[in-house]
Amino acid sequence: MNRHLYILLLFLVGCAALNAQEVPVNWLDEVVLSDVKLKTNSEGQLVRKLSDSIIEQNEPFLVSLLKFNTPYFFRENGYGGVASASIRGTGAAQTAVVWNGININSQLTGQTDFNTVNTGVFDNISIRPGGGSVVYGSGAIGGTIHLNNKFQFDRENDHSIFMALGSFDTYQASYNGNFSNDKTSLNLGMSGITSENDFVYPGTEITNENGDFENLSLNVSLAHWISDTNILKFYSNYYSGDRAFSGTINLPSNSFYEDRNSRNLLEWKSFFGKLTSSFKIAWLQEEFKYFENRDSENHSFGKAGTGILKYDLGIEISENKNLNFIADYTNIQGEGSGILNADREIGGFSALWNHDLEKFTYEFSLRQEITSDYSSPLLFSVGGNYRFSDIYLLRFSASRNFRIPSINDLFWQAGGNQELDPETSLQYELGNEFKLKDFEFNLTGFFMDITDLIRWVPDSSGLWRPVNTASVHNFGLEFFGGWAKTLDEHKIDLSASYAFTKSINQETQKQLIYTPEHKLTFSGGYEIKKISAFFQSFWNGSIYTSSDNQYELDPYALFNLGLGYRLMDKPEIFLQAQVNNLFDENYQSLPGRIMPGRSIRTTIKINF
Repeated sequence: MNRHLYILLLFLVGCAALNAQEVPVNWLDEVVLSDVKLKTNSEGQLVRKLSDSIIEQNEPFLVSLLKFNTPYFFRENGYGGVASASIRGTGAAQTAVVWNGININSQLTGQTDFNTVNTGVFDNISIRPGGGSVVYGSGAIGGTIHLNNKFQFDRENDHSIFMALGSFDTYQASYNGNFSNDKTSLNLGMSGITSENDFVYPGTEITNENGDFENLSLNVSLAHWISDTNILKFYSNYYSGDRAFSGTINLPSNSFYEDRNSRNLLEWKSFFGKLTSSFKIAWLQEEFKYFENRDSENHSFGKAGTGILKYDLGIEISENKNLNFIADYTNIQGEGSGILNADREIGGFSALWNHDLEKFTYEFSLRQEITSDYSSPLLFSVGGNYRFSDIYLLRFSASRNFRIPSINDLFWQAGGNQELDPETSLQYELGNEFKLKDFEFNLTGFFMDITDLIRWVPDSSGLWRPVNTASVHNFGLEFFGGWAKTLDEHKIDLSASYAFTKSINQETQKQLIYTPEHKLTFSGGYEIKKISAFFQSFWNGSIYTSSDNQYELDPYALFNLGLGYRLMDKPEIFLQAQVNNLFDENYQSLPGRIMPGRSIRTTIKINF
């Protein structure tokens, strides 16, 4: 299998090189977009980009951004602790985080900790609910979160410095710089945060102990035209994080955790005639150390290195028809405490078809994976949209998706299960998009049939272990809406999202734990001349914490309020102050994991 895949990759690259020729075609979108498939293969699904202003209103944790601006539920082991997502009732391992087109979910845990993604170094953050395994691989079942960097070739140099000071001795700083000429574009990003995190639990006199954390994220994006039809693009991201894990309100902790993650991606892209060639090589490295007692040198560890080769040949059949052939190979080498035989290889072949018929656009994609550990079904995705008028668009999609067990699912020393089967899912959705002057909203209904869903649940002794759930049906409604208006010097914008989600174990007919039926967000902003104000809020419905649905956590609502002032125009200096959890809500998304009450954050941003 490996030899055949290597031969195919070399053959396709060779074909690209032999047929190269110069043709005056506008390739700007292909170059600027690091994740082209997010645009070209989402005809039947909603893609929602989060604006720069929304990103800056939240602390640099990805979880802080998404829980106030999406209908997704996040389970947090305390402020700064492990944070995992639930999209459309699925678990964290069924949500793929995609960095510049590459799935970066941990090979150890199968998921992304949303408190280890620092948003300050990315140019574009988007969400796409629904299945995406054909394009983004194992785990893209509930939805995908996209972190992208872009390039500019406008001969401009610009810089941005951002600093913040907050409650609980919290300090944040970031820098972003863009440098470019006609042929070269360079983007640099640095962002860090540190906090003592010693807040008092609301309604008590108990202080959150052993909760301090700090992290640093570095990002480099470089693109260079080596000829009129060939461009090299390089992306690199490094994350270093140290944090103590707080205990529960009744059980103290002295544990400590270290994260070190690096991601590097090189792409050679060529344009010739009606063909587009893209060859990517990526190397991802992740490593952690866990200290049960931070005052001791004894620790458990885990690390994994992931190498990826990917070749994409795009063919423009005509002005409105496009076909892509993709071959990829992934090699994973993992090791750690109690982990044996954690190496695996994954090969994949995909074909993607897109056809634009003016009012009607559709796509059809197939993927076959070959893995060293499991057999994969033929994956497919079909979707499209029909524009009935300027104000109404109908979307539809159906897909089969797949996830193999992670290294920790199989081998974690305290509770891995080597008898696990991989997950498969069939899902369908129908979406409605309305745009009327300054108002727009999207309403989507969805259904998933998930077989052998892997869930970590507590056993009779309280130990969390992964098990297969034979059949789970997830279904519900998802809503995104927005309104923006400019009246003379007054700018007003409002946005909202809502999700109704049922996730039913077909054997017990019970709702899965940590899956709220309801999640609602509402936010708005106002600007006049140099003054601006904003608010953010969300309401999270109750969640069950036991499989028999006998125990649950209460619903809760959070409200943030901010006020800003533009002090200067050149250089642009912007000051802002905000109050988080304005009403000092006492809330938790995990039993005993109390989250902070009211806090204050002040920021300054300088653009020059």
